[in-house]
Formats: sequence, structure tokens, C-alpha cells
Amino acid sequence: MNEKNGEPNNKELYALLHISPEASDEEIRRAYRQWAQVYHPDKCQSPQMKEIATENFQRVCEAYEILTDEKKRMIYDIYGMEGLNSGLELGPKLNKVEEIKEELERLKRQMEQEKVAAHFQPSGSILANLSWPDFVDGDGIMRGMVMASEVQTQISKHTSLAIGGNLAVNSNAGGGATTAILRHNLSPVSSVEFMGSIGLQSLLGMQSSRQLSVHSTAIMGITMSLRDGSINLSNTWSRQLSETTNGNIHLSLGVESSIGVGWRKKDENMSASGGIKIGTSSFGATAHYTHFFSAKSHGRIAGTVG
Repeated sequence: MNEKNGEPNNKELYALLHISPEASDEEIRRAYRQWAQVYHPDKCQSPQMKEIATENFQRVCEAYEILTDEKKRMIYDIYGMEGLNSGLELGPKLNKVEEIKEELERLKRQMEQEKVAAHFQPSGSILANLSWPDFVDGDGIMRGMVMASEVQTQISKHTSLAIGGNLAVNSNAGGGATTAILRHNLSPVSSVEFMGSIGLQSLLGMQSSRQLSVHSTAIMGITMSLRDGSINLSNTWSRQLSETTNGNIHLSLGVESSIGVGWRKKDENMSASGGIKIGTSSFGATAHYTHFFSAKSHGRIAGTVG
């Protein structure tokens, strides 16, 4: 739809039938019969001319259908085709021009709000660290807590930005961190991410991922600590084991080199994962279980041994 100075083009259908916006119903019908005969596809011999005539014939029919309907014509005269495509449902209470205009404005604001909401996706979580041995010794079961929040926004069709922060308290110590991740899709099967973090772990990093096959994915990354300049390289290979389960192997080379094997299962109501990690100076096993109560809330249980 062409627009000029922010106003909708609500004269195009009248121009198509070569009539004025004040034309009567009889003038509209007479113009329709005339131009429908001119553009009727059966009058054309060549396929190319027939295709053009068919397109014009359909436009003439559409103009006739809209302009001979009293309510559709009223909406078109106010907002043009934008008003007709807005999803407005006319009822007995929307017969006046002012009422229709007010409803169209409301629908337009609603669509703008939905468009903004689709580009900004906030999320947050609270994680409590509980210790059963400390509770048995009488020191209390709560050892610490972590609160995290994140906002994702779609910059363009292939690029997104995520900015997040977290606060952590453990016994008598605490700290926080802010992270920004810029993600760009290079192709339908590959992407690259640039990451920066300041706080508990101040570092810069880059990560690339690629879909190797229908069921396999590879991720390679490199990070550099801003505190001591140390560099860490990582490689992760994951494979879909079933419709709801996948497994992965993770290799890390750096100050603390390690290799890990894990799995994850997720469906509509729950998510569970586990893994074993062997490092140059450490060993550990983890397990997580999350239950989804609704689309906006869930509960999580996590355990670590090592």
C-alpha cells in the first residue's frame, strides 16, 4: 500500500474503476461491468496477455466487492487496505465512522505492542544452593543463592543480542557479573557468537556452531581471561539419540583441561540431564531435574558430587 505523509492510500480502488470517491452504488456497478468486460481473460489469445488480463480482472472484482459493501467501503475510505487487513470484525455496535475509527486505532496499537514484545524476550531465574551435610552439622541448609536475568532482542533477521546479569552469594562472600552475547546466523546450518563478560569471570570469547547432519552438531569456542590473559579452547559434539534425548562429549584445553560426557532428556512437562567430567585436577558428576508447572514457571533440583 502506498502512503503519503503518513496517510493511507484510500483512492486506489476508485482509480482502478475510473470513478470518483463519491460515486453511487449504481455508478460502481456500471464501471465494474465495463472494466470486467475489458479485462476478461477469455478475450486474450496469447498466454502472456491472458496472465496480465487475469490479474487486472481479479483486481477489478476485488474493488467491486469492497466498494459495494457499505461497511467495507466505510473502513476503506478511512484507513485504506490497511484497515481492511487489520482483522477488525464489524458488529451491530460498530456502525458509526467514529466507532470504526476508534476500534481500528486500538487494533493498530495492539499489533505494534505485539511486534515490540516479539523482539524483546526477558527471562530470569533464582537458584538456591542447599547443603545436606551442613544441615546435619547444625550450620543451616542454605549455603548460597544465585539470581540471574536476561533480555534478548532481535536486531535483524539473522542477528540477535542478549544482555544478562547475575548476583551470587555464597556463605559470607558474593559477587556479580554482566554478560553480552551477539549471535549471527551465517547460514541455516551454522552460526557464530561473540561474547564479553565483566565481573566474577571477566573474559572475551568467540564460538561457532555447525549442523553436521540431521542428528549431529559441533561447537568450537575460544575464550581469553581479562585478568591473567589465559586462553581456553573448547569443542563439543552432540547427537540426537531419540526424539526427546541427546548426548554430548565436551573437550576443554587450557589452564584446567578436562573431558566430559553428558546426556539430556526434555519433553513438555520435564527436563533432566546428567554428566561426568574428568579434569587434570578434578573429577565430578552432576544431575539436574526441572519440572514445568506452566509456560511461565518451573521448579528445578540440581545435585553435584566431586
